Amino acid sequence: MVETSTTPLRAVLVDIQGTLLAGDGAPVAGASAAVARLRETGLQVRFVTNIDSIGVTAIVSRLRQAGIAAEESEVFSPVAAAKRFLARLERARCHLLLPSELEAEFASFRASGDKVDWVVVGDCREGFTYEKLNAAFRLLRSGAELLALQKGRWFLGTEGPTLDTGAFVAALEYSTNRPAHVVGKPSIELMRMALEDVGGDPFSVVMVGDDVCSDVPGAHAVGARSVLVRTGKFSLAALERSERKPDLLLDSVADLPNALSELVL
Repeated sequence: MVETSTTPLRAVLVDIQGTLLAGDGAPVAGASAAVARLRETGLQVRFVTNIDSIGVTAIVSRLRQAGIAAEESEVFSPVAAAKRFLARLERARCHLLLPSELEAEFASFRASGDKVDWVVVGDCREGFTYEKLNAAFRLLRSGAELLALQKGRWFLGTEGPTLDTGAFVAALEYSTNRPAHVVGKPSIELMRMALEDVGGDPFSVVMVGDDVCSDVPGAHAVGARSVLVRTGKFSLAALERSERKPDLLLDSVADLPNALSELVL
């Protein structure tokens, strides 16, 4: 159980895939009502996701289609985090290993010549080839840095467990013997963006998700509390192996409003 704190909750950061939405995009039972109840109690709600196949506008559309109220300003994704990271750099000429839907999002950073500062890797399942991966490898060998939107091992797709972006990132890290800069969860890059938006003490914020490898350590890295739900890619074996344990374990996000009510008072 979460211990009652003298710091009341002010915001809830909620993962999307596996927490609010199932692998087929349908809402988890009770998810829409749970988000509505959180808002009714006065809590700020932000959606913090590792979805790296589409932009924020499309993510909001998915949530609304599932009956979950959301605004673009409330969604924090690796795409948004990567764009903010690149915008702060003096040089950010990029080679993109991304789905076509995201290429327009990074158009201002695309390298126009042979000089490349960063290789940006996201959900590159679409049209993936050895030649594309090898081209990225050669650019990294020539001095470019590797920027990963996220580094998840797998996710629940419409047809079941599906290889995630982290597998492609790991191949490039292994072949170049150089680590990627990762902006998605559990990186503090994405979590800090959401925390800055809601303001206040990190201990007054709770991160809710189904992944003990990204949601829980991501929350703890910035000083927030964590709630793990037994939906999506939840695994009891993974939980038992994890060094980072959630502050609270629930069957579903539907149980969240009642579980947190004592902390809102």
